[in-house]
Amino acid sequence: MQSVQKTRDLRLLVGMAALTVSMAACQQPTAERIVARAAEAMAGSEGIDELRTLRITTVYPDHDYPVVSEVRRPNLMRTEGVGNYVLVFDGERGAFLERPPAEDGTPQGPELIDASYLKDLELDIAFVFPAFFEYPPEYLGREVVDGIDTHKLGVTLPLGIPMTYFLDAETYLPLKVIATVTVDGTEYRPQRVFTDYEDVGGIMYARSFTYSWLPDEVETAVVESVEVNVTLDDDRFAIPADIM
Repeated sequence: MQSVQKTRDLRLLVGMAALTVSMAACQQPTAERIVARAAEAMAGSEGIDELRTLRITTVYPDHDYPVVSEVRRPNLMRTEGVGNYVLVFDGERGAFLERPPAEDGTPQGPELIDASYLKDLELDIAFVFPAFFEYPPEYLGREVVDGIDTHKLGVTLPLGIPMTYFLDAETYLPLKVIATVTVDGTEYRPQRVFTDYEDVGGIMYARSFTYSWLPDEVETAVVESVEVNVTLDDDRFAIPADIM
């Protein structure tokens, strides 16, 4: 009888151990689970799916005009430096529709952007709205950022820029994002650190962020307004055929 009981006890222990391992495996962070938690944190899973457009007005300390960024998911963007320039990206090409005069006062008309700079436009979109909602992410583990435990997600944008997003392990809101960009053979790591999240139109969005291309050149920008699901027709992102 004792032998039978020992066998039963052993089977119970083995079964409990297997259940513990199974539960732990289910709780292991994966890119899919982290993205789902981030979606829930920002707008609820259905809310993220229903979020199609954003219009963000931002004030930068090194600009003497506000910047209005309009994004239509996944990869259309129009940026207006109010009273200064209008820049559009239609997912394949970019162009200045309006530009300030040259330094000598010569007017500058519309102009296509050289293809080598289109990566920068994709980067701008990925800073405004998390690219891990648009493109397949990879789970990169955990890291403490400024004393905050974070989950890391890596995403490579269609034109090749790698992005690393750091999500607060408690709130699952993006805390930081870093890109890796090579310009003329030199590697840069432009980044943003997001703060002051607020519920705006049904989504949680940071109302300020620091930004930098170099570690010792950090500035703070303020998001003046956030508009969600505004109507942004095709012509907002269209590049006229006669622009060369």
